[in-house]
Amino acid sequence: MYARNNADGPFEDLVIIALGAFITCHVFVYRITATTGYFVHGWDLQVRVQAWHLFNIYITTTMYNVTMIVLKAAILIQWARIFSPGSRKMFFWLCYSVAALNAVFYLVTILTDLLHCTPVQYHWDQTIPGGHCGNDDLLSPLSAAINVFLDLIILVLPQKVIWRLNMSLKKKIGVSFVFLSGILCIIAACVRLSFAVKLLTAGDYAYDASFEVLLGSLEVAFAFLTFALPSVPKPFAALVQHTKSSLGRVAHSSWGTWTGLFGSFTIRGKSVANNTYPYADADERGLLPVAKASSSNSTSSQQQELSIPMQALSQEVKDHAILRTTKFNMSETFVPDSNINFRGVVPSQHPWQPFPTNKSKTL
Repeated sequence: MYARNNADGPFEDLVIIALGAFITCHVFVYRITATTGYFVHGWDLQVRVQAWHLFNIYITTTMYNVTMIVLKAAILIQWARIFSPGSRKMFFWLCYSVAALNAVFYLVTILTDLLHCTPVQYHWDQTIPGGHCGNDDLLSPLSAAINVFLDLIILVLPQKVIWRLNMSLKKKIGVSFVFLSGILCIIAACVRLSFAVKLLTAGDYAYDASFEVLLGSLEVAFAFLTFALPSVPKPFAALVQHTKSSLGRVAHSSWGTWTGLFGSFTIRGKSVANNTYPYADADERGLLPVAKASSSNSTSSQQQELSIPMQALSQEVKDHAILRTTKFNMSETFVPDSNINFRGVVPSQHPWQPFPTNKSKTL
């Protein structure tokens, strides 16, 4: 999936950067878990411990923003490559425009949060003399609302292209469902927005910020899932097929049997046991005869052969039934050779020399 190709664009490198930021973010998420823990009231923490707790939350939030810059850009560039390969049509420019808008939004968020307090350490240690912070009450809910809006645009963007593809309705629904997996990100972002609004009137930031940290972590995980899902169906289907085939071979070995697990099936009008696989013919068009009906109204036996496509057969039948046979006749003619004796052995002599004759010994 991450094999480098010059035509693939930079989204593979972006995913690697996003993965590094994601790991860094969750190092600090784990540090909160291992030290102060979540949903702990600020008045239950010592001043030094509370500073450590707020520092971990600050770094976690910053690395969340960095991850979303590159990860959402990777998702959009990947979709541009999938739906607009080798051409720069409207969809291509829409994907890159949304990616640029997303990057600008998160960069502004990071810089605003960074320059909000002077010095920067005053974010988590408000015992520093002379430190102060501006009014950032609306920063968290506003950024969360813009984040939801961008997620909605990314979710809807490929749907118009998918439903215009020359595919069957079933395949369109399947592809659309894969690209709708981003709705999980939107759900997590909406819940996080509700808690960001709640922080406006919250008097205990150390406690209420725990919701935002955990929901942000969940949102990033869903974003990685959204990126990976378009490449999952084909390998997953091959894995399922290989697993079923392997289980079938094991079950029909000396270790087990399929008896009792599946119902009996019928071929040529005969009920076949679960662990029995009968002979079956197939014609050149890949149609498998499953039944033959005899007509009783005529003197001569007339048979009508019913056929079904090979795709309608279960994998177990395909793996074990004889689907085609070839019949041929061979005749053999034996011509006696005068150079071969009655035992069928050619004497060891040159063909131009006469056969030796039996001479009687005289005594």
